[in-house]
Amino acid sequence: GWSGITCNADDEITSIRLREHGLAGSSIPKELTSIPSLEILSLDRNALSATVPSEIGLLSNLRTLQLNNNNLVGTIPTSLGNLINLELISLGNNDMNGTIPGEIFNSKLRGLDIDDNNFYGTLPSEMFTSSINLVNIDINGNGFEGTIPNGFGSLSKLGSLRMNSNNFEGELPPELFASSKLHTLDCSGNNLNGSLPDELYAATTLRKLDLSSNNFTGALSTKIGDLNLLIELKLQSNQFEGAIPGEMGLLSAVTSLDVSFNLLDGNMPEQVCGLRESPSSKLLELVSDCDGTEPRVTCDCCTSCTAGY
Repeated sequence: GWSGITCNADDEITSIRLREHGLAGSSIPKELTSIPSLEILSLDRNALSATVPSEIGLLSNLRTLQLNNNNLVGTIPTSLGNLINLELISLGNNDMNGTIPGEIFNSKLRGLDIDDNNFYGTLPSEMFTSSINLVNIDINGNGFEGTIPNGFGSLSKLGSLRMNSNNFEGELPPELFASSKLHTLDCSGNNLNGSLPDELYAATTLRKLDLSSNNFTGALSTKIGDLNLLIELKLQSNQFEGAIPGEMGLLSAVTSLDVSFNLLDGNMPEQVCGLRESPSSKLLELVSDCDGTEPRVTCDCCTSCTAGY
């Protein structure tokens, strides 16, 4: 058979996987859309140009659409809404734009990867009503705006949500932490504000939490120690204030902890320094505002000190 092409017992093409096949400059051939048996179309990392042809909506058996890391332009065709078996839409790292059509959300969709494009507008309500089986959502590096919808509360299987580097504003809705499977949340680089909701500290499955480069305020709760699976905790470049809770020392799996560029003050708690000093410690990076003539934070165990604001 041909490289990257898979057929079924009836000699119908079911899969075309041509990742990194050097198809630079060419567009997605419309002829592909005359293969109704096609279930997997993976053309990622090929420098493909032009738009995603609306004829893709004719591939009624398609389960996987991977067109990420190309030079595609234009909008997401609403005809993707005809693909009721689609489980993965991957369009990340292109030059596409426009708003996200609500039509593309179906009940089988598990993965939506549209990061690093020029999409804008608000997140469509269909994301939370038609696609409640979503597991992975990556919309980072776009121009999405508005508040974070509390519709995230209906995504009970959500494991990874990356919405960093957009224009989201307002507070973190408690519903964001409704999934008992949430392991990765990256909201960094937005215009979010307010204090952190108590529901965050109940999301004990979290392994990566990045809230950096926003305008969050208030004290850090002593309940932060409940997030004891955390490997990465990024809180830098906000307006958090008060003492650094000693309960952070309960984060025994953490490898990177950054609280710099905040209004936090006082001593880095002994319990946190204890993480650096213990033989089984995994804490490789500990950063706070411990530099300058009058540092806000006194820290003898930090790996890096910033002068802060």
